Amino acid sequence: MIDTGLKDKVVIVTGANHGIGAAIAVAFAREGSKVFVNYLRQPPELFGETRESSEKAATPGRAYYCKKISQSADQVVNRITKSGGECSAWEADLAQPDNIPKLFDMAEDKFGLVSIIVNNAAFDNPDTFIPKTELEKNPFFAGEYTMNPITAKSHDEHFAVNSRATALIMGEFARRHIKNKSDWGRIINISTDGAYAHASNVSYGASKFAAESYTRAAAHELGPYGITVNVISPGAIQTGWMSEELEKTLAESYPLRRIGHPEDIAKTVLFFASRQADWITGQVLYVGGGNRM
Repeated sequence: MIDTGLKDKVVIVTGANHGIGAAIAVAFAREGSKVFVNYLRQPPELFGETRESSEKAATPGRAYYCKKISQSADQVVNRITKSGGECSAWEADLAQPDNIPKLFDMAEDKFGLVSIIVNNAAFDNPDTFIPKTELEKNPFFAGEYTMNPITAKSHDEHFAVNSRATALIMGEFARRHIKNKSDWGRIINISTDGAYAHASNVSYGASKFAAESYTRAAAHELGPYGITVNVISPGAIQTGWMSEELEKTLAESYPLRRIGHPEDIAKTVLFFASRQADWITGQVLYVGGGNRM
């Protein structure tokens, strides 16, 4: 059995009330880590659903995804604690910079010094360079999610969470790590394999690509302090947003002929956090069934 070296490590996982973040939190807890979860419930209206319609949804698709993003992290905390693990959660909007030092304060008060950060929180509401007149002829992203022309607001909403919050969290982690003379740390940032150029979701892709640049710079600067910094770039992951028809269609285009599951990303996060990845930093690893190579 491989010893990951993660027992009793204190981990912050952002965006962990559902999907990939929830799977990551559970995976760390199974390794004996102490997990502090950050999350922010997003209203179903973000994607044109009502609370009533999303609550009734029982199969993957837009309404079901809205149900997932609007839930608290209680089920994640309960799952971990009932199995004997240690987990606590705090709901806060990371687009508000003042919440970032508070996040570290709360995690440290609960479990002690943080040694692993997983930046998974994301804002994603598809925008495009296509004008509204053309969108009216073909208005949907992935069959269900409405796109809108890019605006200052849509740009800033994506970058505030996907890029700025990631950078500020890395900076806060580094400051505390160096102040406390720690010699071991891990930062793992979750991107998307569409980051290089994400047509039909332009601000999401660009904001994630910016975070990848921050990652490489941080790896260079923080390596002397014992901190590794890496990116996981997932392909399509079924977190409830894809209808069964869309999932089947996408799977046929992937070399491994299936869509990813949150646990696929969680296992890769554990690798980057583990002692097995001691000499890996500044890397982007595509984890998407061969969708991007």
